[in-house]
Amino acid sequence: MAVLSRGFPSISDDDITSTLDNIRDTLTEQWMAGNPITKEMLKQKNVKSETGGNSIVEDLEYQDSDTTDWVDQATTLSVATTPILTQAQFLWAVLSGTITIGDHDEAKNSGAHKKHDLLKVRMNNLKNSFIDQLERALLRSTTTSVREVWSFVDVVDSSDPGIANYGNIDRDSASWWQATETASGSMATQGLEDMRTAYNTVSRALTDPISLIVTTQTIYEAYGARLIPQERLARIGDLEFDHLAFNSKPVFFSERTPSGVMLGLNMKYHKLTINSNMKFKNQPFTRVPGGQSRSAVVQTMLQLTSSRVGSSFKLTSMTA
Repeated sequence: MAVLSRGFPSISDDDITSTLDNIRDTLTEQWMAGNPITKEMLKQKNVKSETGGNSIVEDLEYQDSDTTDWVDQATTLSVATTPILTQAQFLWAVLSGTITIGDHDEAKNSGAHKKHDLLKVRMNNLKNSFIDQLERALLRSTTTSVREVWSFVDVVDSSDPGIANYGNIDRDSASWWQATETASGSMATQGLEDMRTAYNTVSRALTDPISLIVTTQTIYEAYGARLIPQERLARIGDLEFDHLAFNSKPVFFSERTPSGVMLGLNMKYHKLTINSNMKFKNQPFTRVPGGQSRSAVVQTMLQLTSSRVGSSFKLTSMTA
């Protein structure tokens, strides 16, 4: 029979660190499934790992060959080398957080099963904080720093972001790298029409439609109020979030979406790339001399990349 003793428990830093190592993949999946946008990326298999490198490079096919033509036997075909490929380059961003275990708390949770419960609580808290930070970054009105992951609001745009050219490509001289952006208005008078037009514009004659729509709660409710009952939908597929639908595509709201904005995203072309060398990588737990707790830094290196920003749309200035 186990005997409880006074004083600090004997769980070692190696035990805690190895526990973090063992749950890394599970933690990554839970983190990605924490909001509908990244969950759809998982579903589309557009969360990928990449090893190392100073940046992420995406190959882009930005135009068709101009050598095609209708011919007869006397026709001479062009053999010119037509530039059809270029590359987009994206810098890494690092999301970090810490797990701290206090000596007093650890002593109070001294049973063998309790020790890992304490770590689980701390890890779950960090995971939820990471989920919130990622959603904030992906939906913020502008990407405010090169240290951050790119915002969808900047990616899906007709002009370059304020801090840099997205993918290191100048949209002013590369119209094919611009997204469809429309200044809309009231959902009651023109919102639905603008949604239909934007949806049709980016969907390649409806052969390659968007995956989902995300907007604010106010616009979401205004849209829902204008649907007839059979147009509503509680769930689509395995997306475990309540939502409405537009052309059978899920419509969500997030409190992180900027006011007046609606995004229609084709997740086939947007990727969340994670550096496999720093995928929830945790440093060893260390103690500040004289401190009453031990802490470890957990870090993830990632970036939001795109291979076709024109596959998505953005509506701005929307109101109820």
